[in-house]
Amino acid sequence: MQMGRTPKFILVFIILLMTIAVNLPDNMISRLGIGPNYLLAALIAVVITGLVYYRGLLLIVLVILMSLAANMPETFALNFGIDRDYFVAALIALVIIPIVANWLE
Repeated sequence: MQMGRTPKFILVFIILLMTIAVNLPDNMISRLGIGPNYLLAALIAVVITGLVYYRGLLLIVLVILMSLAANMPETFALNFGIDRDYFVAALIALVIIPIVANWLE
């Protein structure tokens, strides 16, 4: 039995929203200079979900994991010795590179 398109979109959206809003005062939105705002977090989650919705399951899982890693607290990230900005760059690359690759074909 195949899952419909709408529940898949809602599931990916909710997971991305939770990863973005879990650390709202110190997440990637706040590091860009924008104040913590749940509406903006929801808008960003909708945009990212729309960009990766028709991609494969592996890409969706990687985007969710990179979003979680990019928005974790700073002390938790520094325990691994990796700056959170690298995760933001990897997240942007995971979303943009497949779109550009399809556009160039």
